[in-house]
Amino acid sequence: GALVALDPATGGILAMVGSRDYRASQFNRAVQAKRQPGSLFKPLVYLAALEARRELAGGQPITAATSIIDEPVTFESGAGKWAPQNYDHRFHGAVSVRAALEQSLNIPAVKIAQAVGTKRILQTAEKLGIRSPLADNLSIALGTSGVSLLEMTSAFGALAQGGLFVAPTALRAVMTSEGDPLWRHTPARRQAVSPQAAYVMTSLLKGVVERGTAAKAKGMGLRAIVAGKTGTTDGYRDAWFVGYTPDVVVGVWVGFDDEEALQLTGAQAALPMWVEFVRRIVPATSRDFPQPPAVVTRDIDPQSAQLATSKCPQRSAELFIEGTEPSIYCEVHGSGFWERVKRSFGFS
Repeated sequence: GALVALDPATGGILAMVGSRDYRASQFNRAVQAKRQPGSLFKPLVYLAALEARRELAGGQPITAATSIIDEPVTFESGAGKWAPQNYDHRFHGAVSVRAALEQSLNIPAVKIAQAVGTKRILQTAEKLGIRSPLADNLSIALGTSGVSLLEMTSAFGALAQGGLFVAPTALRAVMTSEGDPLWRHTPARRQAVSPQAAYVMTSLLKGVVERGTAAKAKGMGLRAIVAGKTGTTDGYRDAWFVGYTPDVVVGVWVGFDDEEALQLTGAQAALPMWVEFVRRIVPATSRDFPQPPAVVTRDIDPQSAQLATSKCPQRSAELFIEGTEPSIYCEVHGSGFWERVKRSFGFS
C-alpha cells in the first residue's frame, strides 16, 4: 500500500508512505509505481466536459444535470470493437452526470469522453500535473493508463484550491548551520481549470462521499466535509481513494506489485485506511469549500433536467457554471406559467 498527504496551497508533502517496511523494500509505491487508476480518473473526464461549456458539437453544454443514457454500446477502435461494461453488469437507463459519477458508472463516462474528445481530456490531465504517458483513446475514461499516486493526489489538490495546481514538493528550504536561508522553494503554480469548474466538480465529489461509492466513510466515523473518489481497476488489481478538504488532500493506493488480483474495491481496501488517517488530522468541524462567483443554483426536475415547476413531483437544487444553467421550464410535467410570471416581476 501507499499513502500521500499534501498541503494543496503550497504543494508541500505532509506525509508519505511508500511500502509496509522500508527495510524490506525501498521501492516507493507512492511515487515510483505506475498503476491504472481506474474510476479514479473519471473526475478528469467530467472536468474536461465542464470546462468545454458550449464548445461541444451542437452547442449544448455538459453540466452536472446533463442526462446520459446508460445502455449497451459498442465502439470501434484500432484493436476492434469495444463494449464497455459497468461494474455491476447492469444498465441504468437515463442518469444525470451527478448520479453517474456518484455511482461510478462506466458507460456514461465513456460517452462523455467521446463527446468531449480525448485530446481535451489529455490536455486537462496535463494541466493538473499528470506527467505519465496516457493512451489517446476512449479507454482513458476508465483509467487504463498507469499513473503514480502522487500525480493523482496532487491533481485532486488543484480542485481543493479552486482549480489552482501547485506542484508537489518535499523541500521547503535549505538553511546554513546558522539558520540563514541558502535556498527557498518557489512553488510552481498555474490555473489548471476554472474556479467554477473546480467548485462544481467538488460538489459532485462531495456527493460520492455522501451518497455514492464512498458513502460507507460516514459509518467508519468520518465527520468532516470531504470530497473524494474511489478507484477500482479492471480485474480488481488496484484499489484507490483520493479525498480532500480545503486544507489537505490525501491519496491511498492498495495492490500487489505483481498486479495479482486484489479482489477488493477502492471502497473496501483503500477507503478504510484513508478514513483512519484523515480522522486523526482533520477536525469534524472543518470548513466547507468557498463558492466562487459565476456559479448559480437552480431547482430542476430530475427527469427533464429543466427548471422545476409547481407541477413537478420532484425537484432538486443543482449547481451550474453561469451561462450553462437551463432556461426552459419542465416540459414533462408542466409549462411553468406562474414561475415565468413571478420571475418577470423579480420574484424567485
